[in-house]
Amino acid sequence: MEEAFEVNIRALGTDGQGIGSLPSGKTCFVEGVFPGETCICRLISESSKFAICEALSVTAESPSRVKPFAPVKDLSGGLPLASLSYDAQLEYKASKVRDCLARVGRISEEELDRVMRPIVPCEVPGRYRNHMQYAVKDCKIGLLVAGSDRLGAYDAELIEYEIFSKLRQAAEECFERAPTTMFSGLVMRGSERTNEVLVEFVSSLNASHEIVIRDCASYLDASGMISKFENVCEEAGFILNGILLRISPDKTSKRTRSGKRAVIKGVDYYDEIFCGRRLRVKAGSFFQVNTVQAEKLAELASEGIRDAGVFYDLYCGAGTLGIAVKREGQKVFGVESVSEAVESAKINRSLAFPEGGADELSFLCRDVLKTDFAGMIKAGKIEAPDAVIVDPPRKGLDAGVIMKIEELAPAKIAYVSCDPATLARDLKMLTRKYKLESVTPVDLFANAAHVETVAILVKR
Repeated sequence: MEEAFEVNIRALGTDGQGIGSLPSGKTCFVEGVFPGETCICRLISESSKFAICEALSVTAESPSRVKPFAPVKDLSGGLPLASLSYDAQLEYKASKVRDCLARVGRISEEELDRVMRPIVPCEVPGRYRNHMQYAVKDCKIGLLVAGSDRLGAYDAELIEYEIFSKLRQAAEECFERAPTTMFSGLVMRGSERTNEVLVEFVSSLNASHEIVIRDCASYLDASGMISKFENVCEEAGFILNGILLRISPDKTSKRTRSGKRAVIKGVDYYDEIFCGRRLRVKAGSFFQVNTVQAEKLAELASEGIRDAGVFYDLYCGAGTLGIAVKREGQKVFGVESVSEAVESAKINRSLAFPEGGADELSFLCRDVLKTDFAGMIKAGKIEAPDAVIVDPPRKGLDAGVIMKIEELAPAKIAYVSCDPATLARDLKMLTRKYKLESVTPVDLFANAAHVETVAILVKR
């Protein structure tokens, strides 16, 4: 039998795991436990610097725990904070942002006291996800346990829209009546404002695309899946906009959620109302999973650059952030290297401003790093920016992009970040020529460890 030992948890790590010490004094990370708790653990793995442990039981609970301890090895959903009170979750996330800015960004405590704003909590910390990526295993549909290919238990009421739960249950009923190995995944996206839903089945079959599409379409029709979905949506007051098939036979296409897409029925998009404007969300495109909280991000960015007559939206994607941030009279230049995203941005521009104002938004299909902004400004092709907004992926901004922004020299920068560590790293460079005006954490992912942040910078 493996040796068990007692660990006192003193803090939470970056990914929401408890931090304690082995009997030897070495730091260890334990999922599912919180500061102030004492747990009985076993060793999972160990390196020269730290150890990973599994909590077997909790002998002293934190007053912030709201659910009984349960081993995490069979849980899924990526919700390490689900058993922690929401107030404690917010405190942890705000502290994580501040700690990263101090430790990575080298920002002084005095400066942080000046710029840090209170974290913006989730209005509704449950059933907030407008986008779910399910796995299909042995005709069961759910979420994978981290680091495995097994389905785990999760509380649907904590994350997914109720219509998704109903459609997922309907799909399992069809699979039970007509078992199949055709599908490896199921994606659901939709809006509770327009009541539109988009469903995408994922197949990992290696046959030719034509055969896979033919066979999968035949199954969905013959099994009654399509009619079942339509009935569920109608009863819930939703519209089933489309049923799609994505063929992702290799590891790369599975990881990037790409591959060959085919429309089985309907269309490959749904519409959303975002900051009072209609936008189109296509299958495979990026859109924040928490619509209500994403609006808080846009509002903070908009307020930060409210005086700008012209602003650039770098890495604009389908234009959603720039469209949401734009105030009356402001001109927007969005820059994006993916042509499909630029086409979507142009569609969104028309949808968002049906009564005028669309001509104040331009979208350029260009690589930011390779764009000669100074030459284009001099030639009169675009106007010089008063402000720049950026919403980069988790890896943050490339150093070359920061140099481009410095060359453009806008009066203000609105930086929307999904990773406080890379935000802190980038701010360390940006604050050479800009001064931090405010930093506001925003909780988009209740019960998860992630936190978004909006930083506003002013030219020195």
